[in-house]
Amino acid sequence: MSDNNIGKAFVNSVVSAFFGNWISTIKTEIEIAKIELKYKAAELGKGIGMLVGAAVFGFFLLLLLLTAAVAGLSTALPVWASALIVAGLILVIVLILGIWGGYKVKKNKDIKPERAINNIKNSMPF
Repeated sequence: MSDNNIGKAFVNSVVSAFFGNWISTIKTEIEIAKIELKYKAAELGKGIGMLVGAAVFGFFLLLLLLTAAVAGLSTALPVWASALIVAGLILVIVLILGIWGGYKVKKNKDIKPERAINNIKNSMPF
């Protein structure tokens, strides 16, 4: 074997070792990114579901408030007062679901896998 072939083999093995480790890191980070994206998508879905729930309860709240207004105008105090108490309870549910769902959506709206991207950037050999 000539000196030239030995030199090429040495350079190839060094380059393979150098970039092979980096490529392995990238493959690992891609798998981590997939998991991270799956988690964020699930959390985003939960937040959107909660906002839909808040909208549904908000619709029922509106109906109940209208019923309370009609009952308040047409009957004695106990009827509309009880309707307003129920409406108040539904309002609490709407607020809880709306705030919690909004938080989930705001927290997970950027579904970019930041951790994996930063790890790939930090592992670059050049």
